[in-house]
Amino acid sequence: MTFRAQLQTARLLLRPVAARDEAAILANMNDLDVSGWLASVPVPYTVADFNRFVGEIARPGDTFAVEDAEGFAGIVGAGEELGYWFAPRAQGRGYATEAATAILTAQFALCDSDVISGYFEGNARSARVLEKLGFAETGRYLRHCRPLNRFRPHVDLRLTAAAFAARLKPMA
Repeated sequence: MTFRAQLQTARLLLRPVAARDEAAILANMNDLDVSGWLASVPVPYTVADFNRFVGEIARPGDTFAVEDAEGFAGIVGAGEELGYWFAPRAQGRGYATEAATAILTAQFALCDSDVISGYFEGNARSARVLEKLGFAETGRYLRHCRPLNRFRPHVDLRLTAAAFAARLKPMA
């Protein structure tokens, strides 16, 4: 599913991933403090990996580069699965919740299909973000973490349109 190629929040611009994001994405994907929480990112992350991401994975309208007043802050993508990561300088500012709320609002306006997500145990920040959005746990298992080349405990979650709408009401 694709929707608007660009979304705006109070503090963030969500726009298509572009060539100008290469240096920031390479730096962050080669930082295990960022990529170590992701399941399938290759490390080392190369220019070829970035080109594959831009050309094959990061479809405009589904995957967004997130910018704040300082520039590139991270990536968020939705569709069947919500995924995101943010540069260390942008973490702890509420950006993941803000960006995910924007993308999920747009998505649920077009389709009420459930969205899945998940996190590796120990990632308290992602756990809090997904809880705030209304995701509910559906299971736990060991999942391979490619950047660390090992299996880690993983928590699976699901979000319904109704649960998301219920979480938005108190914020309004």
